[in-house]
Amino acid sequence: MNSTHSIVEAYSNIENIHSIERDRERTMADPKYIAWVKELKVSQLYTSRELIHNANALMKQYTHKIGLGS
Repeated sequence: MNSTHSIVEAYSNIENIHSIERDRERTMADPKYIAWVKELKVSQLYTSRELIHNANALMKQYTHKIGLGS
C-alpha cells in the first residue's frame, strides 16, 4: 500500500478524522509545543475546512480513476 492510499484511507473514516483532530488539539495545548513555537517564532497556518473537503474530493476522484478507490 502506498502513502497516498494510506492518506485517503485515513480520511475516509470519520472516526479517524476525529482521532487526528484530538491528537492535534492535544499537541497544540502541550506546554512544550507552545514553548517550541515561541522559541522558533513559528506561526500557525490557517486552513479552511472547505479547502480540505475539496482536496479530499479531488483525491477520491484521482484514486478512483487510477484504480485505488473502492
